[in-house]
Amino acid sequence: MPKFEVNQIDVKDDGRVIIYQRPRKDGTLIPTWQMRVSVPNSTGYHRSSTGEKEQAEAIRKALNKYEELYMKVMTGGSLQAITFSSLFKDYEKDLPRMNHQNKSPLYIKERINCVGNYPLRYFGDSKLEEIDKTSFSDYWIWRRENSLKLNPMTGKQVPYEPSPNTLRREASMMRMFFRYAIDKGHMKAVPEMNEPSLDKNRRPTFTLTEWRLLTRRMREWVKEGQKWGGVGRDRNLLQNYILILANCGARMGEVRYLRWNELETKKLDDGTTRLMGMVRGKTGERQVVFNEGTEDYLKRIYDMRREELGENPPPDGFVFCHRDGTPIEKMAKGFNSLLTYCDLVKDNKGQKRTLYSLRHFYATQRLSEEVSPYLLASNMGTSVEMLERHYGQVVNQLVAKEITKSQTDRTPKELGSNEYPFDMVS
Repeated sequence: MPKFEVNQIDVKDDGRVIIYQRPRKDGTLIPTWQMRVSVPNSTGYHRSSTGEKEQAEAIRKALNKYEELYMKVMTGGSLQAITFSSLFKDYEKDLPRMNHQNKSPLYIKERINCVGNYPLRYFGDSKLEEIDKTSFSDYWIWRRENSLKLNPMTGKQVPYEPSPNTLRREASMMRMFFRYAIDKGHMKAVPEMNEPSLDKNRRPTFTLTEWRLLTRRMREWVKEGQKWGGVGRDRNLLQNYILILANCGARMGEVRYLRWNELETKKLDDGTTRLMGMVRGKTGERQVVFNEGTEDYLKRIYDMRREELGENPPPDGFVFCHRDGTPIEKMAKGFNSLLTYCDLVKDNKGQKRTLYSLRHFYATQRLSEEVSPYLLASNMGTSVEMLERHYGQVVNQLVAKEITKSQTDRTPKELGSNEYPFDMVS
């Protein structure tokens, strides 16, 4: 078998620039010279044709290529350019095996699917080193103009414009991908992404009046569902799920795999007790403190499971589960049905509410009660900066309203026979 490289010439006498010729299958030589170039502070080789049949011209081209690649590497580039799609294949295999601080398999799957959807379609053939701030300016425009979602009524994909929050979440997942590229030696830094600002996209939540309406009508909604067998169970579980989320501020994904043995009641320094739970999600593992009274909602779920099983639920059983004990992955459909029933699908700015609105409601209420932003951020698994960015304006309005209240407004309202304590948030 003929050698791959023949007539090798070490142009710089240091192995950095080699020109050579390739043999044909019949042993004759291809006259055009090839080059193999390596530069300091980089691994691997650059191989390509010089396009020249004359040795002197081939040497000149090889030396020019060396200088070009040397400057490229010195300014942060990579000698062996790899495409977005090529690296994604490795990322898809490696990410599940990497250490993610006890994050759930669903968390990992969501990140792979996110990068493997629109970003892969757009950047697939792009070389990683060529993806920059300008690339993302074009990407966000393309993303808005080419986004599709499933219409459940027709079963067809229809165009829609993703929210700034959706795009920022996507940018966060791409940063993880680019950090992986850096670890693999394919990039020097994560590119600037110019993701859409959230300054004009205040997160939809509930006013106190709307919350009272929701909780009141939710009881009617659950009672109505009891006429239809399994629907009654689903609605009963969702009711307590909603009340729990609104009283702890955790993300939906963080409580999805919450187990009974991860809940405990602790005595505080002031002698009071408070329910706590261990959750896992995008920020890793942390302990969440529930508002007083939340234990009642968990007791309802526990009693329901005890009745279904004919015995106490297993300690490692999931709190939010189907009859067979498997965790419920999504409750958005039921929540949307409830919002429609209550005529609360959108806020007064026309923004569609989601289950995340419960987290935002929790944050707004705690901040209005002058809870320390640092402690609140810790309990919610976020940062003080994020609290200020998303809830600062809302809190200022609440504070202004509080300052201008009359003394009579401060008189506690007594509960009626059909009202509950959690309806009367002050």
